[in-house]
Formats: sequence, structure tokens, C-alpha cells
Amino acid sequence: MAGTPGRFLAAVLLLVSSGLHRSSTCPDSCTCTRAPLLNCSSTGLSSAPRLLRDSVAELDLSHNLLDSVSLDQPHRNLRDVWLGDNGIARLSLCVERNRGQRRLCGSRTWRGRGCESWAPALQLLSVERNQLQQLPQGLDGSESLQVLQLSFNRISTLRPGELRHLRQLKELHLQHNLISSLHPQMFQDLVQLRVLDLSFNMLTSLHPLTYLSLRNIGADVRLGGNRWQCDCSMRSLRRRMAFDGSRGLQAWSLVCASPSVLSGRELLQLEDDDLNCFSTENGPELHRDVTVYRGSEILLSCAPQGDSHKCTII
Repeated sequence: MAGTPGRFLAAVLLLVSSGLHRSSTCPDSCTCTRAPLLNCSSTGLSSAPRLLRDSVAELDLSHNLLDSVSLDQPHRNLRDVWLGDNGIARLSLCVERNRGQRRLCGSRTWRGRGCESWAPALQLLSVERNQLQQLPQGLDGSESLQVLQLSFNRISTLRPGELRHLRQLKELHLQHNLISSLHPQMFQDLVQLRVLDLSFNMLTSLHPLTYLSLRNIGADVRLGGNRWQCDCSMRSLRRRMAFDGSRGLQAWSLVCASPSVLSGRELLQLEDDDLNCFSTENGPELHRDVTVYRGSEILLSCAPQGDSHKCTII
């Protein structure tokens, strides 16, 4: 009996200690019932948890009020991160260093390139339905990345070299953004790429070298819903696509948005003679749709009619 109070006190201290350990490793309002998953989805978070257990492999911060996400140390077991349906305008995977050791995103201080990633073993990053205006910084520190989901954002520019280290990337989802052009070598290093979704952007033309690099990789490329301008600059692309079609390869779907006489027609349904460009030397363009804002000045291209010129604003 003499030892009973001591055993009771030890049991109480063990329970208290266990409770403190759980509270310190599982952030308030998050769920940690399944060991590898830290589920903080739909909890009203305005900032990301600062402390993560080493065992966390999946982090779900979707459907919150986040405008940024930053962590101050690498989490080497972290594989999947969901950040969808927040208000994130800028995302960095770079570790934040404090006490004079802070490393700025994009600085060339880690392995001679990029910066140290807080998710170096990342395989899936989902940031759909946010306000991103550019690709996340520090992607080159997550060379194991396989799925990058960035749909429904405001990305307008893809800079050459931003994806060159992602040689394990299999899916790249960029649909419903504001991308207006693609560098010919943008995707040539993505040798494992199987799905590239660029549908519903602002693309008007596609360089033949972009087509060839993605054809050589064998990716499933989705391009619907763009504003393809079917003029003479698309002749070379149409010929290459037609040649591949004659060999039994699946054709890409490019539906013309302009000029108006070709609107709604597939590029492959056209002939070279249909793809025209007009200049002041070989003849005027007779019709063009232009958005004009109130108070702006415009220069009209006028069509000759006999000894006069006719200029029409519709």
C-alpha cells in the first residue's frame, strides 16, 4: 500500500505528459487521427501551422483563409500537400530562416541553385482555385514532384527553366489560367510528363518546337478553350500535326477563334490556303474584332473602294 500513492502520481504525470505531447504535435482545430495525415481542411485557418510532426506525410490545408504558406524547416517525410480553395497569391517552397539565417526565395544559396525546400521529398502539390500569378518558387528543391495542380489561378507567364529540374513530373495541370504564350523549350526536360492540361487559357499560337518536344515525350496535351488565331503563322504546325495524323497518332484539338471566317473550325480541317496573313503590301484585312475602352484612341485600317477608302466601326 505504501507504494500506491507513488504509482498513482506517476500515472497522473504520464497522462498529463501524454496530453501535452499530443497538443504540441497536433495543432488546434486540426485532426491527427490517421498517423501520416495532418488534416486542417475547412477549419478557418489564416496561417499555416508552424510545427509539424516528423511523421506527417500528408498535409491538407485546403478550404481555408490562407494568403501564403511558409515553414521554417525541411520536412523530409512530407509527400502530399493540398492548398486548394484559399486566397494564396504567392507561394514559396523555400525554408524561412530566422535569427540572421533567413534565405530569401529565389536566392542562389542552396546547392548552387534555388533555395532549400521545406518539402524536399514532395510528390504532389495541389494549389488549385487560388490567386497565384506565377509558378510557386523553389520548385527545383522538390525534384521528386510527380503531380503539380495549379488550375483556376491567375498565372499569365511561364518562364523558361522554371520546371527543368522536375524530371519526375507526370502531371501538370494549368487549365483556367491567363497564359498567353509558351516558350518553345518550356517542357522539353519533363521526360516523364504524361498529362499537360493548358485548356481555357489565353493562348493564340503554338510554336512547332513546343509541339515536337511534347510529341517526343508522349504527353496527353489538352488545349481546348483557348483563343487560337488561325493565320499563316500556324501553317507549319498544321503540317506537322497532319503528318502525325497520317501515321495514326492521336491529333491535338485546336479550334480556331479567329479570324471570324474560320471561327469554330479545327486547325486540321483547314488547308494552307485558308491560313492567311494580311499586310499593307498584299492587301488589307477586311474585318477584325477589337475591344476599345472608352476614352482610348484607335488607328483604323481602311479598305479601298474605288477612289476612296471606307472605314467602319461596328
